[in-house]
Amino acid sequence: MVCWSRENVRTMPSSLLLTALLLLGFSPAQAATREEIKSVAEELVCLCGNCSRESLATCICTDFAVPEREAIGSALDQGQTRQQVIDGFIARFGSMGLASPPSEGFNLLAWIAPGAALLFGIALVRTLLVNWKGQDNDEVAQASPAPADRSQYQDRLRRELDQFDDDDK
Repeated sequence: MVCWSRENVRTMPSSLLLTALLLLGFSPAQAATREEIKSVAEELVCLCGNCSRESLATCICTDFAVPEREAIGSALDQGQTRQQVIDGFIARFGSMGLASPPSEGFNLLAWIAPGAALLFGIALVRTLLVNWKGQDNDEVAQASPAPADRSQYQDRLRRELDQFDDDDK
């Protein structure tokens, strides 16, 4: 039997509200997982100065990387998105904190230059090989004896082979 006292009636709206929120899928903020922290940290680099700009996800520097990963975790716990955390890191340390340069402005050169250098190198090697091959053909043509000279060598070869065959008999 339900007892309708004043105390129960006063707490009923808050109980109904809590039940409705739980049924609708509202849950308090959850702690960020290691994978979430690592996925954000992979976009950033360690700026301690002791390591060679290693990824913040894998660096073991206790003076910079570990506290920064903890800061990333607390920012994610507070409900910030991945991009907001990265933007905050950039605001504090500048674009040099990014693992890869943004593909805009002067930094676009870092994305285009390797491909352009590769294409230039391929064209250069091809041109050199074609020129060297052409020079070799010209040298061989100049060094080869005239057709009359060839017959002289063929006659000599026949005589020596005949002589060799005669010696075996």
